[in-house]
Amino acid sequence: MLARSFAFLLLLAAALADNSGAHSGAFYFLLAAVPVIAVGELMTFADLAESRAIERKIVIGAQAALTLVALALVIAVVLGSGSGPLLDVTVTPLAVSALGACLGIFVVQAVLGLVGRVLVTTRRSAGLYVRAGEEFATAEHIGL
Repeated sequence: MLARSFAFLLLLAAALADNSGAHSGAFYFLLAAVPVIAVGELMTFADLAESRAIERKIVIGAQAALTLVALALVIAVVLGSGSGPLLDVTVTPLAVSALGACLGIFVVQAVLGLVGRVLVTTRRSAGLYVRAGEEFATAEHIGL
């Protein structure tokens, strides 16, 4: 989650730098966001492998897919910006749209993370409780 937050801040800084006319700074912010997003993707896959609850797996899987889309969009923006900051060219409208889509993706991921936490905390496990003197509890003991 920290990697996603940092990537969001880098993309926001790139958008603000491009808006203020500092196209070289925007390029470098985008370039710095690529490895941060890639590390976030690897951390998301690690969380997916460790999770046990099905709700959590669904949420983390959706976040992994969205992070992959964001990574592809950022790489496309970096590659589509020409040869880099040496030319100091303006960013194309398609690149600005892709950057806005990446920011939106990270907002959706934050909402998914909150939904996943709510689902996991509200889920009540139907554990079998042992009564004193019994080896196991049956379904009628817990009201199933």
